[in-house]
Amino acid sequence: MEKEQRRVAVEEGLLPQESAGAAEVLHAFLSTLSWGARQLLLCHSDADGLSAAVVLRAALERAGWRHISIVPTGKGQSAWTAGTLTQVATIRPEGLFVLDLGSRPQPIFPGVPTILLDHHRPLGVPPGATLISSYEWPQAPCTSALVYYLSRTLADMTDLAWVAALGIISDLGEDAQLAPLPGAQAHYGAHVLREATALVNAARRSATGDALPALDALLAADEPAAISHGHLPEAVALAGMRRAFQEALQQSRRAAPTFHDHVALIRVHSPYLVHPALAQMWRRRLPHHIVLVANDGYLPGQVNFSVRTALDINLLDFLQPFRSGLDATEFGYGHDKATGGSLRTDDWQRFLATLGFRK
Repeated sequence: MEKEQRRVAVEEGLLPQESAGAAEVLHAFLSTLSWGARQLLLCHSDADGLSAAVVLRAALERAGWRHISIVPTGKGQSAWTAGTLTQVATIRPEGLFVLDLGSRPQPIFPGVPTILLDHHRPLGVPPGATLISSYEWPQAPCTSALVYYLSRTLADMTDLAWVAALGIISDLGEDAQLAPLPGAQAHYGAHVLREATALVNAARRSATGDALPALDALLAADEPAAISHGHLPEAVALAGMRRAFQEALQQSRRAAPTFHDHVALIRVHSPYLVHPALAQMWRRRLPHHIVLVANDGYLPGQVNFSVRTALDINLLDFLQPFRSGLDATEFGYGHDKATGGSLRTDDWQRFLATLGFRK
């Protein structure tokens, strides 16, 4: 796209000022890719990551690219886990876009041009890759918002503003004053967007963790009501997943915390992704503690956990000293106030002992 188009977008308030430079970086990366090359959008499985992928795929297609695939991460997977890398290898991408999955110094798919679009705290950049991060921007726009802003420099994306809005609600809440959420709420209704967001997130939270039904719903819908009102078969399936998750969450709410110093530990056993929701719930109940919810039923041989707090503490910094002596491949990534990870059972026991908890 010409610089004039990007300048106008910024002046009209369609893009935060910081994204003008980010758009330059994206366009420079795109200039290295051939129009007919296989492009893969590897995204996080929540509503933010899925929305970012749907918006970016549409933008690339409208700008003339073809052969674009979307792959959401599977249950307990990241961009760096073996299961994800195996799936990526079968597609043989010639360009890789990594969306909402953080940024680390470890390689992802060496030899393939790679760009990471993200809003989490970056801990490094894979060798040879390009990173566009909104972590230090005002309001730290989530990935779907970041992608929407950048996509506006490729094509007219107004019709997909509601998709980006779902990602904003998922990560930042429905009160976030971040474009395009307020406009989408005025046009479609806050309740419709809220319900659609919950349904899209239901797939990731299910016992299988398969986000494809949510991705299919986003790709098939022409407005959020198609999802929230169950007008699509995919939306009906998501509603069933949501009910099953709510039942599992209700059962897990019975677990009581144990305490050591300022850390509250809640242990549950569920194949559903209940630990983030429980951690958020207990964060409100225990505002003077760091809340740690551990789920030893999510993945075989692993303990998956979520950490939240209302204290003035950076949780990423809090967890950093504990990385030594652990297989910390999936440990302490994400947000300053919302993080977690996955540890082998033996590593989990060592971590607990270091915190001062008994087995």
